Amino acid sequence: MQAPFCRDCFTGTLRGDITPVGTEQTVHNVPSYVSLPPEGARSLGTVVIITDALGWKLRNTRVLADAYARRVPCTVVVPDFHKGTSLTEKFLILADALSTANIFTKIWTYVRVVPELVRFLLYNRYAVAAPRVNAFFHSLRQELGPSGKIGVAGFCWGGLYTIRLTHMSPPLVNCAFTAHPSLISVPADIDKVKDDTPLSIANGDDDQYLRRAKMETVVKMLQDRERHEVVVYEGAKHGFAVRGDIGDPKQKERGQGSEDQAVGWFRRWMA
Repeated sequence: MQAPFCRDCFTGTLRGDITPVGTEQTVHNVPSYVSLPPEGARSLGTVVIITDALGWKLRNTRVLADAYARRVPCTVVVPDFHKGTSLTEKFLILADALSTANIFTKIWTYVRVVPELVRFLLYNRYAVAAPRVNAFFHSLRQELGPSGKIGVAGFCWGGLYTIRLTHMSPPLVNCAFTAHPSLISVPADIDKVKDDTPLSIANGDDDQYLRRAKMETVVKMLQDRERHEVVVYEGAKHGFAVRGDIGDPKQKERGQGSEDQAVGWFRRWMA
């Protein structure tokens, strides 16, 4: 059985070089970070980010939301689908330090992080979280009407929900993007992707969740379907699209590549 998370889910670089410019609001009864397009720009619609386990308050995710809002341009909403149980930045910092810690520090770190992880897994298992996510998109679709354009971007934990939104008929979203999705079933979840919801996937060539053989299967299943795409980033680690080290030229290039991929996808299918 596959573990619910890998080490790379909790490691990476916290963005301290950019200050988020959006605001915290309540959107359809869910606390959310909202980033608006530049003044005077014609918004193509609304993009909803379904985050990784580190949740809606992670600075990295908010900076990415600002980039989408500016570049697409569009309104970007990052809801708290974890209902206040997201893993904190403290968890990320502690987990990142484990590789160089001594045995006593490792034990103390596990004592501190395991209860938080167990709480997250309990409150955000699929049977509990999926109704929250689906209800939000139903409300958003009702608000915007059939002509409103809705995109979704999911990362790690959020990737599963993003891909399963592409299974729905009639569709709730106009297009979907996911980077390093976790916990998806291959080939089942890919086989159910419908052509009326274009899907773009960004992943490493040997990701902790989509190992090389699974990734090759995903590519084969979608490569001949004109409304979908898969981009494989050689050597990219799980989490590269959100928490890659911008001080490392290769990681920065992969992270920027996935951002460009998402922006291009939303521009194409929300126009």
